[in-house]
Amino acid sequence: MSEVDVWAPLGRAGRIPVRDELSVTDLLTMPRATPYAHRCDLDVAGHRVDLSWHHRELVASLASADGPREIVRATAESGSGPGGIVWEFTVMPALVLGLRVDVQRQRSGLDRWSLAVHGPGGRTWQWRPEGRILADRLDLTRAGEKAAVVTHELRPVPGRSRSDTGPPHVAWQESASLAEVLLPVMWVLDRAYSGLLPKQQRIVQFDFL
Repeated sequence: MSEVDVWAPLGRAGRIPVRDELSVTDLLTMPRATPYAHRCDLDVAGHRVDLSWHHRELVASLASADGPREIVRATAESGSGPGGIVWEFTVMPALVLGLRVDVQRQRSGLDRWSLAVHGPGGRTWQWRPEGRILADRLDLTRAGEKAAVVTHELRPVPGRSRSDTGPPHVAWQESASLAEVLLPVMWVLDRAYSGLLPKQQRIVQFDFL
C-alpha cells in the first residue's frame, strides 16, 4: 500500500452522509471492555475509512488490499475549565499517525463554546457551532482563515427547515486534508458537541440531534 499523506489537500471538495450504526442507547450501555463496535464507513475523496470503537477508543482505519491501516485513534476524556461544573462536557484528543492533536474548550460568545485545536507541525484550528439561535452545523476553521475548511451538518433543528432530513453530513473544501475531515466526524460520533452547543439546545439535544 502506498503511503497516504493524511495532511495533504484532498484536491476536491465533497459532501457525504455520516450514518452511525451505533445508537445512543447502545453507546451508553456498551461495556468499556467491548473489544469492537462498528460506527460508520466513509468514502472521503476516494479514501475508504472505517470508524469503530476498540475498547472505547475511537479508531479510524484506512482500507487497502493489505488490510486496514490505523490512521487516527482518539479517546474521550472529561473536559476542564470554565463551565465544567455546571455543564459537564467531554473533549477528545487524538493521535494522528502517532502525533498528538490536543483540544481545549473555550468560550465563544455569551452562550456558546468552541474547541481550540492544536495539531502537529504548528497546525491550529477552531471547531465551533454555527446557527442563528440553535446550531445546525459545526465548523472546523484554520487559524487565520474565515471560511470553514470542514463543516459537519447536524440533523434539522426546530425553526430551521432543511429539505434533507436524512442523516448528518460532513462537507469539506478541496484544500481540506483527510485528517481534517476525520477529526470532526470522530468528535461528533463521540458526542463531543454536547459541550459546544448553546445551553438551551444542550438541554433538549436528544430530541433532535
